[in-house]
Amino acid sequence: MEKSEMNIVARHLTKAPVDLEAIFSELGIEYNALWMDGEASGSITRNGDSFTVVVNALESTNRQRFTAAHELAHYLLHRDLMGDGKKMHRHIDMLYGSGEQSGDVVFKRLHEIEANRIAAQIVMPKKLVEQEHATTTDTAALANKFGVSKAAMEIRLKTLGLRG
Repeated sequence: MEKSEMNIVARHLTKAPVDLEAIFSELGIEYNALWMDGEASGSITRNGDSFTVVVNALESTNRQRFTAAHELAHYLLHRDLMGDGKKMHRHIDMLYGSGEQSGDVVFKRLHEIEANRIAAQIVMPKKLVEQEHATTTDTAALANKFGVSKAAMEIRLKTLGLRG
């Protein structure tokens, strides 16, 4: 993860909901919401030095946002596992999968956990969640403000020690 990339991400963590498409644009990552077969929620593909993130257009907007942030986290943390860029490498995330894939790109369960943790930090930045939580403790209202599911917000609030 390069410092300049983290600076780009950090600049966008000041307003809810976080503008993920602006982050992708500044990082030079192509981003699309497309119909995906099976139980795929999203994917990140490397073709040379270029990356493309796709989320499943059939899923809810909130799910698409979290998936997009999850794939962004794979880009920031794990793109070195996607090979040397001389051929196409693709990782597909399944909503109800084991998190591991066969083939020449293997993200282990640990990589998926890391990507989920970073995704939560991106779409629900600590400082913003704490500020908004000071004005309302209504989980549904907070989830709506950040463009995430109520379940994702509940987990984030617990992680930040704002819920028991």
